[in-house]
Amino acid sequence: MRRHIFIYGFSIFSMFFGSGNLVFPLEIGVDSGSHWFIGFLGLFLTGVLLPFCGLFVIKLYKGSYKAFFAEAGTAGGILLPLFTLSLLGSFGVVPRCITVAHGGIGYIFPQIPLIVFSLIFCGICFLICLRDQWMISILGKWLTPILLVCLCFLIGLGILKAPDINLELIPPVTSFTSGFLRGYETMDLFAAFFFSSLIFRQIQLLVPFPEDHRSIIKIALKPSLIGAGLLAIIYMGFVFLGAYYKPIATGVAPELILPTIATHLMGKKAALLIGIIMTFSCLTTAVALNNIYARYLCSYLKAGERWFPGILVMTTSISFCVSLLDFKGISAFLSPALELSYPSLIILTFLSIFLTGFRRLKIFLFYGVIIGMIGYKYLMVYSHSQ
Repeated sequence: MRRHIFIYGFSIFSMFFGSGNLVFPLEIGVDSGSHWFIGFLGLFLTGVLLPFCGLFVIKLYKGSYKAFFAEAGTAGGILLPLFTLSLLGSFGVVPRCITVAHGGIGYIFPQIPLIVFSLIFCGICFLICLRDQWMISILGKWLTPILLVCLCFLIGLGILKAPDINLELIPPVTSFTSGFLRGYETMDLFAAFFFSSLIFRQIQLLVPFPEDHRSIIKIALKPSLIGAGLLAIIYMGFVFLGAYYKPIATGVAPELILPTIATHLMGKKAALLIGIIMTFSCLTTAVALNNIYARYLCSYLKAGERWFPGILVMTTSISFCVSLLDFKGISAFLSPALELSYPSLIILTFLSIFLTGFRRLKIFLFYGVIIGMIGYKYLMVYSHSQ
C-alpha cells in the first residue's frame, strides 16, 4: 500500500502541475521583487491549500463530485460539473497546456508551427487517455519522476547561480495579491474535485474493506499531502527564479519565461531540458483532464463504454481547435469565467467541509456570491465606461 500511496501522490502532483503552473509562479516572482516569499504565500493559499481542500472535500462525499456539486441545488448538481469540466477540458486548460508545451519545444524545433505540434500532442494524449489504470501508472511511475528530476535540477541550478542584485522594492500587499490572484488562474480547485474522485476510486479497489469509508479517507489523505507538498516546493523555487531573474524575464511572453531563464543559466544546452520539462508537465495534466472530461460526457449523455473512444476523439479535437487561439487568447475568455465562478465554489467547498447538512444555507450563499460577483463586474465595467 505504501508504494501505491507514493505513486498516487506523484500522480496528483503531475496532474496539477501543467500549463499555468509553469507560468504563473514565475510571473509572481517577477511582480514580487524583494517580497517574493510573500508572493509565494499568496500563491500557497489559492494554488496549494485551496486545491488540497478540494481534494479533501470530495473524499467526504465518498469520491463523488456529483454529490458535492448537488449541495448547490438541483441545477448546480447538473450544470456545475459540466461548466467546470468544460473549462478544465477542451475549452480551457487542455488547450492552454498545448500552447505552453509548444512554447517549450519551440526552443528545440522552432520551425514546428503550433498547428502541427498541437496535432501530435493531441494524438499522444488520446492514446494515453484510453485506459484509466494505464494513465495512473504512467503518470505515477514514469512521467512524474522524470518531471521532478528536471524541475529540481533547474531550480537548484538557478539558486546556485542567482545573481547578487538588489531586488526591486515591491509593497508586500502587492506581492501577496499577485500570488493570491494568480493562484486563482491555475484553476486547480476546479481540477481537485475531479482528480480526487479519480484517485479515490483507485484506492477503493486496493483496500480489503472498500465499505470502510473512514479508513479510505485516511489512506487517500496521504497521497494528497504528498502531491500538495511537492507543489509547494516547486512553486517556491519558481517564484524565487522569477524574482532573481526578472531583468531577463521582463517583456517576455508568459509561456517563454521559463525557457528564457533556463537558456540564460545553461546556454543553448538548456533547450532539451526545457522541452522535456514543459512537454511532460503539460502532457500529464492534459491527459488527466481530457480523460475525466470525456468520461463525464459519456455519463452525462448516458452513452455506454463503447462510445468512450468516440467521445474522446471529440474532446481531443475541440482541444486542438481551441489551442490555435494561443495562450493569451485562451486566457482572455477564461479569466472572466473564473472571476464569476471561483468565489462561489470556494464558499461551497469550505461550507461542505465544516458543515454537515444546512443545504439551504449552502445554496443561498452559493448563488448569493455569484449574484454579488456579477453585480461587482457590472459596476466595474460601468465605471470604466463613464
